[in-house]
Amino acid sequence: MSRSLPQGSDKTLVRPLSWKAKLGYSTFSLSYVMQTMIVTWQMFYFTTFLGVPMSVTAVIIAVGKIVASVIGPVWGYISDRMYRNALGRRFGRRRSILLFAIPANFVFYLLLWIPNLSIPVYFLANLLYWAFFAGITTVQYGLPSEMTENPGQRAQLVGVNQIAGAIGGTFLSVLNVYLFTIWGKDNWESYFNMALLYGLIGTAVLMLGFLSIQERPFDESTNVSDADAGGGAGAAGAGSADAGAAGGSAAGAGRIGFGRRLVSVVWNFLSVLKVKEFRNYLGLYLSEECFRTVRGTLNTYFVIFVLLLDPQTVSLATGINLTFGIACVAFFIWLTARVGGPRAYRIGGVEVICVFLAMFALAMTAGSLPAATRAVLYIGLGLFMNFGITGVVNATQYTYTFIPDVDEIITSKRREGQYAAINSTIDDIFSSAETIVIGLVLEATGFMEGAQTQPPQTVFALACLFSFVPIMICLVGIAFTYRLRLNRENHELLLAEIARLRAGGSMADVTPETRAMVESLTGMPYERCWGHNNVINVARKG
Repeated sequence: MSRSLPQGSDKTLVRPLSWKAKLGYSTFSLSYVMQTMIVTWQMFYFTTFLGVPMSVTAVIIAVGKIVASVIGPVWGYISDRMYRNALGRRFGRRRSILLFAIPANFVFYLLLWIPNLSIPVYFLANLLYWAFFAGITTVQYGLPSEMTENPGQRAQLVGVNQIAGAIGGTFLSVLNVYLFTIWGKDNWESYFNMALLYGLIGTAVLMLGFLSIQERPFDESTNVSDADAGGGAGAAGAGSADAGAAGGSAAGAGRIGFGRRLVSVVWNFLSVLKVKEFRNYLGLYLSEECFRTVRGTLNTYFVIFVLLLDPQTVSLATGINLTFGIACVAFFIWLTARVGGPRAYRIGGVEVICVFLAMFALAMTAGSLPAATRAVLYIGLGLFMNFGITGVVNATQYTYTFIPDVDEIITSKRREGQYAAINSTIDDIFSSAETIVIGLVLEATGFMEGAQTQPPQTVFALACLFSFVPIMICLVGIAFTYRLRLNRENHELLLAEIARLRAGGSMADVTPETRAMVESLTGMPYERCWGHNNVINVARKG
């Protein structure tokens, strides 16, 4: 957001990142060929080839996400504090999480595609897949803020992340068309073989990312365990540069009992909601994720049962749209940096709403159109929809990269992992509720598992759910863009104030303009910031 850099910033965090580091970060999105396979085909595969009822499938997917989402805050809490042990000091506080999450993620992902297992096994595999996937996404979401303080470099990381996701999705979709041609589309072996192939590819690129990403070194700001034990800037005095270091070394800081640690995990999850700007950001994030979840869950059913097209059309359309999305990312990197995240979100959101209305019109006229015409119109509308979705996602991700800066002025610590985990957890809860509701609604309308066609009332319900539910959710996100206060000027002031306090400046010397800005972003009095609060340590009195 800001174009100038405050005095006192760590030069290693404001200089341009190497392309090795940027491409290393992009591997997280490249690995989403595994996740795309799950989102696109898991429900269809379970209900069509495994014979699992629709309602049971919906519960397996949704409950797995809900239970696994509880692990999200634990991943974030642990990763922020990994510098307190030898593993974290050797590999880094984020890499040490990946050491466990990457191999486990692959094993439980693969179990989901093996036929003739019992429903409890599928349930457990799905739960553990999402649990370890949460560890990977916790690292991914926190890295743009972790790797650099340079706003331009953060924008590039967000853009590279989206482009890599588009490349991975395009690769999967185009290859799916070819694999369906040679393996067929009416047998479980085709889907299992594709899942195995993408699992191997996704795991390999994640290992490349493990070797390439950068992290913040251990210092006062990353010594989060110090605040758990009662240290930190606020505990030692207003704005003292040496206050946080007083908490102890990486190895000895934050030694508290199991009971207090458990309370601390729960409290750190809840206390982030005290941050006003984070609450506003959540409105954008949840709206974006929820309407995309509805679209992703229903897209295959919409194409096959409403538009009466074949599975290859799903893969082909996804590939074309994602390829087009690469150009859209370049445009929105420029636009978001120019007009800000909230305005870019509104531009993309309005465009998405218009396309969903057009999709509903196509659904209502599908029976009178030739198959080739339906396919062309669906793919064409998908291009326009992808333009809007790209804008919404880019604006949301760019806005998020600055939330840890707001948290730092409150706590004097860097807690990227905590906020990344909260993102994943809240999203899982909402998207899981959506999945359950969608499954129950479809079953109530007479959805028939394994059938080649569906009853008219089910087809109409699919068209309405696919079109109007995302529109309503997107309108909520647009409303929240008007509540955000973190613009270019405010962010520049925020970074300057953090640098001033980090250098030993006194809180008593704050300017009225900076005080007003900090209070508008944090939602708390300025005197309660910089560690003078219980946001990290519930036992502390501000």
